[in-house]
Amino acid sequence: MSFVEFLSAHHDRQSFNCGKEPLNRFLREQARQNADRHLGVTYVVVPTPGSSQIQSYFTLVTRTVESQQLPTTKKRLPTGPIGVVLLGRLAVDQRFQGQKLGQRMLLRAMAQVEHAGQHVGVYALVLDTIDEQARDWYLSLDFGFQSLPENPERLFVTLAFIQQLGLGRLTDKL
Repeated sequence: MSFVEFLSAHHDRQSFNCGKEPLNRFLREQARQNADRHLGVTYVVVPTPGSSQIQSYFTLVTRTVESQQLPTTKKRLPTGPIGVVLLGRLAVDQRFQGQKLGQRMLLRAMAQVEHAGQHVGVYALVLDTIDEQARDWYLSLDFGFQSLPENPERLFVTLAFIQQLGLGRLTDKL
């Protein structure tokens, strides 16, 4: 079992290595600054509450996308910007890869989007894949992700689909 916490100063960001330098660099150099300026929230997964060891992390931020970029649905969307949550980053340290931690983190992020959608307007969770391997991983999961028609590297899943997953109440356990 692992635990989810907000990234804080006591977490050891320097020893985290997911094998993709842009994701490592973000955690080391940018994540805390973004949190301090309220530009994004980074959650870390740790083995025990209060541990400094980061097994994995993900970042959530708010964004908008133009409704014309989204595929046509039964219910027509209003013209203009639509509120979404961006999964800015998701990474698992190489020492913990292969244990479905990334999948559990993604479900946690989706549950947080569902929770946020009860309080503010959120149409979907969106993400930009870092490479083809990551894109294939997201699409291989049965979590409802689709590519945006004009940008196949940007994936999204609607809040309505997330709600159908029945993810339940948020806890600090992962």
